[in-house]
Amino acid sequence: MNTQRSRRGFLTIVCTWATLALVGANCSLIWAQEEKTEDTYRYNPAGKRDPFLSPFAAASEQMTPEEAKTPLQRFELGQLKLVGVIWEANEPKALIEDSGGLGYIATRGTPIGAKGGVIKAIEPKRVVVEEYQTDFYGKRQVQERELQLFVADSAQEGKTKKVK
Repeated sequence: MNTQRSRRGFLTIVCTWATLALVGANCSLIWAQEEKTEDTYRYNPAGKRDPFLSPFAAASEQMTPEEAKTPLQRFELGQLKLVGVIWEANEPKALIEDSGGLGYIATRGTPIGAKGGVIKAIEPKRVVVEEYQTDFYGKRQVQERELQLFVADSAQEGKTKKVK
């Protein structure tokens, strides 16, 4: 009986070993197939934005050109005031004064303001400036602002306001 038990035990061990060998072979084939499928896919980042970069970083790079700025572009519109308009000439001209008291003569199309504004129109009592602002989504939007004529008796002192 002991010999029969030992034979059964031996056969059980041999069958278990053979089963594990077959299962292991199948697993290694499956692993090899998985490795082949992983190697076939390649990520192509062309045309896709980097998810780890701030969307504001790209906007700030666009807003700081390396070109030389005119004196009127160094000031915010709130620091400038319209002190006069020359209306008799072929093309109207605006007399603009900065916060330091220096005066400048500007015509339509003159760059003005730190946000890349351009004088769109010169009227008898105001100058319309077109500025560009980048919103949260990276789109540039046009905003019209105006410089009102500064009058010495007036309490307004050349305030700027948005034009609707």
